Amino acid sequence: MPDEDGTIPVTRHERLVIALVTLLQFAVIMGFTMVMALGPDFAQSLGIPLDHLGYIVGSYPLAAAVGTLLWTRHADRFDRRWAVLGFLFGAALCHLIASFATGFETLLAARMLGGLFGGPAAATALAIVIDVVPGIRRGRAMGMVMGAFSVASVLGLPFALWLSEGFGWQAPFRAVALLALLVCGLLAWVLPPIRGHLDNPRSRAGTSIATILAQPNHRLGLALIATAMFSNFLVIPNLSSYLLFNLDLPREDLGGLYMIGGGLSLVGMQLTGRLCDRFGSVWPGTITCLLTALVGWAYLLHSPGPSLVWVGFGAYMLFSSARRVAQNTLNSFIPAEHERAAFASTQSAVQHLSSAAGSYLGAALLVSSPGGALEGMPLLVAVLVVALVIQPVLMAWLARRLARRASTGSPVDARR
Repeated sequence: MPDEDGTIPVTRHERLVIALVTLLQFAVIMGFTMVMALGPDFAQSLGIPLDHLGYIVGSYPLAAAVGTLLWTRHADRFDRRWAVLGFLFGAALCHLIASFATGFETLLAARMLGGLFGGPAAATALAIVIDVVPGIRRGRAMGMVMGAFSVASVLGLPFALWLSEGFGWQAPFRAVALLALLVCGLLAWVLPPIRGHLDNPRSRAGTSIATILAQPNHRLGLALIATAMFSNFLVIPNLSSYLLFNLDLPREDLGGLYMIGGGLSLVGMQLTGRLCDRFGSVWPGTITCLLTALVGWAYLLHSPGPSLVWVGFGAYMLFSSARRVAQNTLNSFIPAEHERAAFASTQSAVQHLSSAAGSYLGAALLVSSPGGALEGMPLLVAVLVVALVIQPVLMAWLARRLARRASTGSPVDARR
């Protein structure tokens, strides 16, 4: 029941669900993002050219898009608890398989198989958050759940780099497989059933992708996420190589750099989530998008000195992560209850497809010099800046449409 001031108090159930979904997201994200940092290590061991790393990184989101598209029609027909457990267990086995890769082709195949399970797991987890958390607190909840990416950077990536350096590139893959299995056990033990959406007959009927795409607000939200993830993965898969071979960062400093960048992005996500709950998503999203563009332009084109390498990387991670909280918070108000998982799955598919597109375009635009340095950064940065400038326009447009919908009686907060 709401308090006297109209707010809905935080329940123990809500806190538990947010904590468990955050832990799940950490396991899924580690399985995805560690490849970005480990690229130079397994590339050397398996004889993979550095300018092919974008294809390895992009294979996972491409397969995840296929997995979530196949899942969309059925996403709201089942208890979300069992759905997310099944997909996470499958992802764990795929990480284990990847550790036995012998070359480019076998690693690519294993990563694509992992994406088929990882994508639906993340999408179902996002639907759980939307189900459980009231709109007035959803920005903070999104900041917490998406903060798993930052925790992975602060703790997971440095640990993965340490494992790779000491025990070989296979060790991080096996560690993530074990982590995902442990999370499966914990979720099976304590996560309550998530079945409230099944009371709606429209959930049992399922929601097709065509139904999602037929709605203008849904299309606009998907366009926003597509542009956001495209700009992210245009740069991120190439950052490790850029730092090591263009900026001459020592290999032993890479883990510390990711730790600092992840810590700053975690702070930025939590702050942005609170700002979204108080002021709506548009202004926090606009400011962080423009700051990401400015830092990206300065950092990737002007070869900062040794001290500014750390400052620039931290600033880029902070603003780039923070803008995604604002964008996902805004998008969480789009779907109706009976289509939340279907929309989240479609959004996840679009997110992964655009991530793959960004990774592949980045790989196509960049060429490794004989010394390993990446050439072609000016054109890549130009595409990045254009994509980042478009995002605030899409956010403002979507927020106006949601406000108009709220004014007609739909329970959507017009401030979003």
